[in-house]
Amino acid sequence: MAKLHKEKFVSSDRQLVIAELEKIQQTKLSTILPSKKLYFDIKGMPYFILGGTGDWHGISEKIIQELRSYSKEGAFVIAKKYISRIDLCVGSLLNLTQNLDRLSPTKQKGLQFHTVLAEDGIYLLEVPELFLNRVGEIRIPGKSRDLSHLEEVSRIINIEVDSKKSFTHADLQAKLILIGSYLGYRTYTPDQSKQSVYGVLGELCSESEIPESSIPKMQLDSARYIDVIWFDDEGFPTHGFEVEHTTDITKGLLRLFQVHKLRIRMFIVADEGSKSRFLKEVQKNPFHKIQEEYTFRNYEELDEFFESVKSFTKIQKKFFDVR
Repeated sequence: MAKLHKEKFVSSDRQLVIAELEKIQQTKLSTILPSKKLYFDIKGMPYFILGGTGDWHGISEKIIQELRSYSKEGAFVIAKKYISRIDLCVGSLLNLTQNLDRLSPTKQKGLQFHTVLAEDGIYLLEVPELFLNRVGEIRIPGKSRDLSHLEEVSRIINIEVDSKKSFTHADLQAKLILIGSYLGYRTYTPDQSKQSVYGVLGELCSESEIPESSIPKMQLDSARYIDVIWFDDEGFPTHGFEVEHTTDITKGLLRLFQVHKLRIRMFIVADEGSKSRFLKEVQKNPFHKIQEEYTFRNYEELDEFFESVKSFTKIQKKFFDVR
């Protein structure tokens, strides 16, 4: 399946951000040439505006010198871009200028910092107390959901499989990937090269790597090893699945525990005979604190879900004549 690529933060995005800030602040912004990142409003308040899809940003030597000359409060703005929207996050510019020495130096005599996503904004990893509140969301014109993948998913999901065949761990992962893809989620598995009855897992997924910009680095290493993850259009993880076909349920619970702060729905998929073990393990440390966040599903329930999606693809094709 076609892989989704990151979008760049371009001049048209910056124009959208400036327009939204002017609307929110009821003012007009003028750039401090030649920089495209420094602005003043009509009252002389400075604005430092950064944008991008990643979680790190750089500050050039010239801008550092300019920022150090500011002694009054201003707006520190980070425009976080996703596929169809830009989140506008605003914090204290004075707080930034007072903590420049805590940022990491670059080879070009500039500085760099990393951002971490929070529920209602972002903060700087190097200066955790510097928080930028999410104050607005800008929808990117012309960005709508791409449904071109549905025909391919429909074709794969309807491959006839011998009902007497014993499904492997990879086959079960493939079912989860195909269900997620048809429902419109971006999908990922660490087992990119594994072969299933529906094809190579890496070719079934939309993602060859986790969309890193949506997951803090402290959770990224753990997330990489979860059997299957679904992401929304913007790259935020929504569902995590551990398929415990022959492996230890405790290990699956632990991998999911490492990412539970991402507010991801967490599933253990195993045979019905493993449910008693699951119920016992979630009572133990550290799982008991969040045991209500775990969901157990057996193979029959997964197969029922898969078959319902499979039936719907046939009905949809007949009704809409999808080609």
